[in-house]
Amino acid sequence: METQYGKSYFEHARVGLFTHYTYATYADGKSTNWGGTWLSRNDSRGASSPEEAAAMFDGEAYARTAHDLGAEYVVFTLAHAGFNLLFPSETMKAVCPHKCAEKADIVEKLLAGLEPCHIPLVFYLPPNDSHDIGDEDLKRLGWVSDGARMEFLKKLIREIYGKYGRRIRGFWFDQGGPSADVCDTVRECDPDAVIFVNTGVTANTNKHPLSDFLVSEYYGSIEGCDSDTLPTHYSQVNRQIGSWWASGHKAPTDARNLYRYSVRTIATEGQFNGGIAWSCGPYIDQTWEEGVRELLGDLGDLLRGHEGIYGTVPGRSYVTAPNALLEKDCWGVSTESPDGTAVFLHVMNLPADGILTLPLPADGKVFLGAACSQSPLDMKKTESGYRIALPEICDPIDTVIRLTAGLPE
Repeated sequence: METQYGKSYFEHARVGLFTHYTYATYADGKSTNWGGTWLSRNDSRGASSPEEAAAMFDGEAYARTAHDLGAEYVVFTLAHAGFNLLFPSETMKAVCPHKCAEKADIVEKLLAGLEPCHIPLVFYLPPNDSHDIGDEDLKRLGWVSDGARMEFLKKLIREIYGKYGRRIRGFWFDQGGPSADVCDTVRECDPDAVIFVNTGVTANTNKHPLSDFLVSEYYGSIEGCDSDTLPTHYSQVNRQIGSWWASGHKAPTDARNLYRYSVRTIATEGQFNGGIAWSCGPYIDQTWEEGVRELLGDLGDLLRGHEGIYGTVPGRSYVTAPNALLEKDCWGVSTESPDGTAVFLHVMNLPADGILTLPLPADGKVFLGAACSQSPLDMKKTESGYRIALPEICDPIDTVIRLTAGLPE
């Protein structure tokens, strides 16, 4: 029996928030804080320690942001390349006490904020980034081989479940993933935990054998792009807003652009992997990059304000192929209810004559009664498909038309 937030939940999740919140990410031999989250918009230094980074984090404010976005899950970086933990870890304290927080606990803060919002928490871990840790720390950690590193990971995972239980809903493993026994350890601690394993940066097409879902890290800003011209993908996709971690950028676009790309991703054939998780996070002082926090709220308003997004699956009557663009002669994309009885047409390019002309459904459905977009619409069946009169006032971002579907007798 799966828990409320088991694997099937993530299979049908449409929108997430992905946050790299990092202290001392990379070791460059000069600075302990290069390559991580900035202190503030105008101060490019990092936190002075994992303790400071964890102590300043505001879990309730972060959870409000995730809620305002309309996120159905959060992927949050428990450790990045420098493997600095923002919670007190006996596993880490035994070998490198400076690489974890002393008292402040970012995990408990996240859970306390997200749980009342009913947003499950998944942790990002990089199992194979030991080259980004200084030589002395590598010796202290005992990571002289991949096997030793995996043993450390197993011990850390057991500690996490021992401290927080099944409140942690799973792990998002980067860099080609962990060994099989690490995933076995997760399953021993929680058989219903979700495991994402990423094998590359963009557009992975083969699911890692240890992963529950196909994952593409797919980073790259949406800055300067009309999202209609960007290909979508059927894996769980993370696209960044501003910086990969907060480091002096600003909101790169508007909510319309993010919304249309989100809907196209959600509608893509084979998208049963967690949909799209927009990537951003706060500075150490808990402000956000210029305009990013507001952008997330505006996007959430659009997502909640349109039917046919949450609780849907990719359209089977009108299929959106992976890697498709939204060409000017394409009316849009479709989603539908899991049982196929409700089909949602997301009309993003409005026909000049006000008539949406559709071919016959690819899966043999027939549409019953009237089409509806706030109010009934005139719909006529023809030999080649359907003709639907659009509303007098259309939404230029996404005019959603609901069709009631059945199977032919």
